[in-house]
Amino acid sequence: MPVILSAAAIALGALLCAAAAVVVLLGAAGIALDVAWLPRWTGPAMQAPAAHGELVVRGAQRCPHCGRIESKREIVPKLADPLSPKIYEYTLRMADGSSRVFQEALPVSWRVGERLTLIDGEDPAPD
Repeated sequence: MPVILSAAAIALGALLCAAAAVVVLLGAAGIALDVAWLPRWTGPAMQAPAAHGELVVRGAQRCPHCGRIESKREIVPKLADPLSPKIYEYTLRMADGSSRVFQEALPVSWRVGERLTLIDGEDPAPD
């Protein structure tokens, strides 16, 4: 008994085959790009072997202005104005272990744990 397929079923089958072919081709292109054309990065910490056959490894230099967001809290204004912008206070743990605190009123999507570079940051004046 022959199976009769509708035109929609045939079009769907052709679409699925085309999608599978695209996935296979993109995967093969990604592998070829990774294997053949991208240079291998050995990292700044790797050096040429020393005279005694030992590998010289240097510690990675840390960016003095880079850090990770350690905490984020909303600053509640003293006057409850629904039109006032939200202000957030961020604590940033710097690469050297110190911490910086800054406030941001612009709408941003920074999350705890995200890496940031602090530009024009100043320590708050002592009270």
